[in-house]
Amino acid sequence: MTVSPRLAVGLTLGIGVAVLAFLPYWSDVFGGRFPTSFELRIVLRVMIMAIVVIGLNVLVGGAGLVSLGHAALYGFGAHVAALLALRAGFGFAPSLVAAVLGTALVGAALAYPSVRVRGVYLAVITIAFGLVFVNVLREWVSFTGGASGLAGIPRGEVFGQRLSPGRRDGFSLYYVVLFFLALAFVLQYTLMYSRFGRAMRATAMSENAAQALGVSVIRMRTLAFVLSASFAGLAGALFTNLALFVNYETFQFTQSIQFLLMTILGGAGTLLGPLVGTIVVFFATVLLQAFEEWQTFAFGALLALVLFVMPKGIVGSFEAWLASRGAKQRMRETAEWPHWTPELNAVIQPLENPPAAALELRGLTLRFGGLVAVNKVDLAAKPGAVHALIGPNGAGKSSVINMISGFYTPSEGSIRLLGQDVTARDSAAMAAAGVARTFQNTELFGAMTVLENVMVGFHTRYEANLIQTLIRAPRARWEEARVRREAEALLDFVGLRDYADERAGALPFGHQRRLEIARALALQPRLLLLDEPAAGLTHGEIEDLVRLIRVLAEKGLTILLVEHHVDMIMAVSDHVTVLDYGVVIASGPPSEIQDDPRVIEAYFGHAAPGAAARKAAE
Repeated sequence: MTVSPRLAVGLTLGIGVAVLAFLPYWSDVFGGRFPTSFELRIVLRVMIMAIVVIGLNVLVGGAGLVSLGHAALYGFGAHVAALLALRAGFGFAPSLVAAVLGTALVGAALAYPSVRVRGVYLAVITIAFGLVFVNVLREWVSFTGGASGLAGIPRGEVFGQRLSPGRRDGFSLYYVVLFFLALAFVLQYTLMYSRFGRAMRATAMSENAAQALGVSVIRMRTLAFVLSASFAGLAGALFTNLALFVNYETFQFTQSIQFLLMTILGGAGTLLGPLVGTIVVFFATVLLQAFEEWQTFAFGALLALVLFVMPKGIVGSFEAWLASRGAKQRMRETAEWPHWTPELNAVIQPLENPPAAALELRGLTLRFGGLVAVNKVDLAAKPGAVHALIGPNGAGKSSVINMISGFYTPSEGSIRLLGQDVTARDSAAMAAAGVARTFQNTELFGAMTVLENVMVGFHTRYEANLIQTLIRAPRARWEEARVRREAEALLDFVGLRDYADERAGALPFGHQRRLEIARALALQPRLLLLDEPAAGLTHGEIEDLVRLIRVLAEKGLTILLVEHHVDMIMAVSDHVTVLDYGVVIASGPPSEIQDDPRVIEAYFGHAAPGAAARKAAE
C-alpha cells in the first residue's frame, strides 16, 4: 500500500509538531534536566537548517536543479535581518519579511543565468555566487564587520514580548521557529502537489514533453529558484534572532555541500526527506567528531554506504519498498477502450464556424545547413478529419510535426492554424493555441503517477495564481477537483483508469503510448499530432486505437497522423499525404494513394501493381 501525500502531511504535522511542541516541557513532566538550554539551541539549529533544506528540496527534487550556493542565500537572509535590526532599528517581523523578499530577489537574479544551463554549468554558477558572497562579507569590513561580523544584534519582539530562546523569559523563539518549520512543510506539500509543482517535476523529467503541454521551462525553474531562495532567507533571519551574531564563517561553501547532502540523503522530491536528511546529517556530523582528523573520511564513507544501499535516499527508498510490497500484479490487457463519458465533452469540443482548413501548410521548408529536410511542403487538413502523413524512414515526417508544434522554426513557408498564421511561435505558444502532440519515442514523466501525467496536460487551463494555490483558496481547490475528474475520464477513455496511481515509467510500453495520447488530449486541443502512436501496441490495441481516432474525429478534432502501419492508415485516414526526401510525391484519398506508382516506388524501390504492393504491405 502506498502512503498518500495527504496522509503523509497529516501524520507528519500531527505527530512531529506535537512532539516538538512538548519537548521544552519534558523536564516538567518526567523530571531531570533534559532538555537544557544548550540542547534546545541545538534543536533550534536543526529546525532552522531543515527550513533551508525544504527549500532546496523544491529546487532539487522539484525542478531537478542542483545548487551549491544555498549557504550564501542563507547568509544573505541572515545579514539582511541583522543589518536592519542593528542599524535601522527594524523589529522582528519587518526584518524577517525584508530578509525573505530580499533573498527572493537575489534568487531571481541568480536564476536568470542559472536556469538556462544544467549539470556542471549550473553547479559552477552557484559555486561562484557562494564564493563571491563570502569574499564580499570578509572584505567589506566597514559594512559587514569582516571576520568580527555583526555582534550585539537586539532581540526582536513578538506581540510586544521579547523573543527568548527559552520558554520562561518572554515569547519563546522556539515556538516561532517551530511555527515557520511547520509552515514551510505545508507550503512544500501544497506546492509539490499543485499544478506548479507538477509542472516543475515535468520539466525535470522531460523538457520536450513539458514544452509540448504549454509549460514554460524557464518560468518553472525560475519559480523554483525564487521559492527555494525565499526559504533560505527565512531560515537566515531566524538564525540571526537565535545567534544574535553573524559573520561569513557560518555560510561558506562547505555548508552548501552539507545542505545538498541533507536533501539527497533524506530523499530528494519526497515530503519527509528534508526533515529526515537534516536530522541524520546533523547528528552524524556531531557523533563523528570523535574520529578527529578522520572525521571527514568517516562521514563520507557513511554517506556513500547509505546511498549505495538506498540510492533514492532514506525516505525515497522506503516509499519505493512500500510501493513494491503493495503493487498489484496486473495483466497486460486493460479495460475495453475507447470509452466515451460525458465528462469528456468539456475536454473535446467541436469547433464553432470551422474554417475550410484547420491546418494549412504553404511551401513549408526546413534546412539544417546545406541539408534540406523538408522542401516546400503544401498540406491542408480539414476540420474533424484524419489526415495521414506517411513516407519511408528519413522522409521528413517528424520534421514537419516538429515545425507545426513549434520545436523547429521553418526556414521558409507558413503554418496557418484555424485561419491564423502561427509560423514563428514556439512550442509553448503552439500548445496554448491548441496544438497537442505525442512523440515518436515516448516522452512520459516516468517518476510521476499515471494520473499526474494527465493532470500536467491541463496546466494551461488553470486560472488560480500561485498565491491562491499555496493557500489552497476555494478557486484553486475547485479547479484541482475539476481537473482530477476530467483526467480520470481521459484515463477511462484509453482504458488506463485502474492504473491511475501507478508510476508511468512502470507501465508496459503499449500502455505508455495510450497514456501519452490521454495526456495530449488534456490540452483540449484543436489539432492533435500523433507521431507513430501504434508503435508497441498489440494487434487488438491497434484496432482499439483506430476506433479511438475515429471517435475523436467524429467529435470535431482534427488529427495529423504519422504512422508506418499501412493497413491502419488505410482504415482510419480521410486523406493521405506522402513524403519522400522531404518532398510531397502524392496527396489524396487512401484508395488513390495505395495504387500510386510513385508511392509504391518510394516504399519498395520499384514500381509494382497495386495488389502486389498491398499484399507486401500486409
